[in-house]
Amino acid sequence: MNGPGGVRRAVESLLHAHHDALRSLGGAADAARDRVTRVAEVARQADHPAVRSVGDDVAAVAPGVERAMADLTAATGTVLAREVHALLDLLAVSHHGLDPLPALDLEPLAEPADSRAFVAAFPAGFARSYVATVLADLPGGATTSKAEAAAHPGADQAAIDAARERILAVVAPEHRARVRAWLEHPDCHAVEIHGPQVGDRELELRAGWTRPPDHGTDGADKWRVREDDQKVVSEHSVGIEASRFTSPEAFARPLGVLLDAASRHPDGLDGFLDQHFPAGIAPIFIDADRAGLAPGDATGFRGAGTGTPQAAKDWKKLRNSAMKKDGECLPPVHTVPYDPIQEGSDSGARLIFKKRGTWSMTTYYPTGEPAYDNVRLEELT
Repeated sequence: MNGPGGVRRAVESLLHAHHDALRSLGGAADAARDRVTRVAEVARQADHPAVRSVGDDVAAVAPGVERAMADLTAATGTVLAREVHALLDLLAVSHHGLDPLPALDLEPLAEPADSRAFVAAFPAGFARSYVATVLADLPGGATTSKAEAAAHPGADQAAIDAARERILAVVAPEHRARVRAWLEHPDCHAVEIHGPQVGDRELELRAGWTRPPDHGTDGADKWRVREDDQKVVSEHSVGIEASRFTSPEAFARPLGVLLDAASRHPDGLDGFLDQHFPAGIAPIFIDADRAGLAPGDATGFRGAGTGTPQAAKDWKKLRNSAMKKDGECLPPVHTVPYDPIQEGSDSGARLIFKKRGTWSMTTYYPTGEPAYDNVRLEELT
């Protein structure tokens, strides 16, 4: 269990065990209670008084059976919580530079309860939020295999080109030439990776294995699984989410918002970018309301249990470990379906421009939150 990826895997496994134990032991307790109750009811319906008396004796046992199962459930939760707490303390101190964790609060674990009581046992802050985000995604998480990622068909260049033309058709005429120049630039992969032609499976494989949706086309990252040792070889960079716009209209709207805002600058878009980004790199964020994006305008997959910065960082470490050579790699990461506009805490669209003589757009995509270096459009206008 080396590194944060291995510790994260152990935390996930223990929390899975807690989830399964609650379900299994809770079901067993219900079944035991129902069985005892049925036996008592049958005995009480007998004609002979002695048999009816046995029914009363059996019914008296029922609370004890239920109490024993409750004690077992509570004890199981306590054991698992202690183990998770120890691992989170290791992550906090050794990998995130935080102080040692305060002790568990065992009071919520004294009685069997749902996952909320289990979460409440952990100290507020790093540990409690970490456990909460992992548990919240357990029911919906799924994995894909390295072999599935390697076997998935490559992208169709004709479909990419057709999607680009559909997008350009709904761009305002006064902006169409500019947007075409952006989207056709060899350094831009906005349509290739985030366009409406990208399928859900491509997004799932991108989030889980960093496999680019345009895999197999000219200019795409040469993502592959090495035959000799099954190591994933790729330079494609992916965060915790992989997203796309669901329609040409959704893709075009934020671009129009930016171009309309920049057109009010005396020197147009180039002057606008030159003024605000003299270093030649322009990471811009447009919030969903201003961008005209609503739930359903974007879709994607994100890492399961990535709702805090530390949990997201550890999940990426776990993904890196899963892509190593056979014998070194950990199991695949879990991902969950995700609508960044609906589920994000501060959703919108990110646009990245670079100046190499002239300004060009390198990428553009819907997201649940702005990146740390993004500059909001409202701060520029």
